[in-house]
Amino acid sequence: MRAPQLPRFTSLTSSTFSHSHGQGHRHGHGHGHGQISQAILSPSRKASTNSNNTDWVTWLKKGVSDSSTPSGKCLLFAGLGSYPHTPISPTPSSLKVWDEASEALLSPDATIGYETRGMSDAGLKQVKGWMRGWVEGRSLEELMKRPDVTAAFILSSSIAILASEKEKHGTSTLLPEGTSHLAGHGFIGTLTALVASGRLDLGTGVRLARIYASLPPSPPQTYPRSHLTTVLSARHFHSLSSPSYFVPPPPSPDDPFPPVSSGSASEEEAESSSTPIKRRRAMQLILDEIHSLQRDWERENEITGSGGTIGPRQEWASAGIINSSKVLVVTGTHHAVLQVIERLQQLNLANPVMDVAMPCPYHTKLMTHAIPKFRDVLERCYFQYPKEGNPIILDPMTTHPLSHPSSSLLPHLTGQLRWHKTLYRLYSLPSPEVSTFVTVGKGAKGLGIMLKGEVRKRPEGATKIKIEEMGGTTLKEKEMNDRINKGLMKLRAQQNKKA
Repeated sequence: MRAPQLPRFTSLTSSTFSHSHGQGHRHGHGHGHGQISQAILSPSRKASTNSNNTDWVTWLKKGVSDSSTPSGKCLLFAGLGSYPHTPISPTPSSLKVWDEASEALLSPDATIGYETRGMSDAGLKQVKGWMRGWVEGRSLEELMKRPDVTAAFILSSSIAILASEKEKHGTSTLLPEGTSHLAGHGFIGTLTALVASGRLDLGTGVRLARIYASLPPSPPQTYPRSHLTTVLSARHFHSLSSPSYFVPPPPSPDDPFPPVSSGSASEEEAESSSTPIKRRRAMQLILDEIHSLQRDWERENEITGSGGTIGPRQEWASAGIINSSKVLVVTGTHHAVLQVIERLQQLNLANPVMDVAMPCPYHTKLMTHAIPKFRDVLERCYFQYPKEGNPIILDPMTTHPLSHPSSSLLPHLTGQLRWHKTLYRLYSLPSPEVSTFVTVGKGAKGLGIMLKGEVRKRPEGATKIKIEEMGGTTLKEKEMNDRINKGLMKLRAQQNKKA
């Protein structure tokens, strides 16, 4: 039996780089290191490194780290599932962002098939810049009753923060100087990165965000399926930033979940279900159990004559998001997710952390029915090609630079979101090297917390990683700080009078 139902929160789902960072290589992986000829690496050849270090990969890393190339900066954007906050953005530029985004949501766009149906009953004060006040006075439950508006708000708040910073520092673009990479959690985060980089206009961005969050969770004209999204944490890792107890840090830049083997054991042996638990990675144990349950559900589908597809009465769940080496998000039909939780708890592998109120079972094949309509919408959008010198946008689905957005955004419906591996590629060996990560907005703070937990595993001597926040203070917090500061000033004035 599952533990008592956890309260629903909306946080922390929110929520890559190949060695060739040119445009248009979405699936491109450079030639593997293992393809180097044995003749080239023969013992008779003298290596150009010292006698204690003849590993050419290590030597290359050393050469890159010693180069004079300036370190880059990566901005991290929150996705649907982060808690929305009203940022402090009193500048004219940021208010202009809210005006434009608010007007776009209330204006139809025949080009992409956007309609405003359903906006009139949202309880909105349809005035100029109305969306900036969307969060204020609404509970979390109320906000997630309108995930379409909330999704658009999350995108708009990040852009408003960037606009405010641009005006404050006098930069020529929305992005701070030195920005080399952008990474967004999920569809909304990636969409925000496209708008921030100038590859998509703000109006189309907020409309796409609303369309994505308004997709039907079940196939049309079928019995509606109840779905559930739950965040799970591997046992022994109850905190997002707690240290690893028996899982060593990844030794290879090409695999953030390397097999833990000993002696001459092969990778396949290390990854097999029969490998002793101490020699295998914690996350892989969890994924193996989920795959085992999936095979059971597939057999049940065959017995019921559904041909392996997911029918309206069939069960299915999968690890839709891998947030870190300790945290994953499981999504699926309600009963199937409960089965996953029960199995993992019985095996002492993972605990449920929180349920997340999501409008659809994203990142699972339960959303296959939405692909045709959403593909049509994306193909109608105009995405600009990246210009020379533009920052690299990381695709959290492939963990490589984003290629063609119209096709790269579609897998966010049914594919697995590999956020952990995306970040791993960024802080391992990108070009240019990333030494600073900036979380944009308070909603992205959870991404920074998870990142801090991961970078602690880096070997000694590695380049120091800084994690900063931009626009992390909310309006309520600013008002409270202002009241405190005024009170302190008044107290000091009284003390000075007495003195």
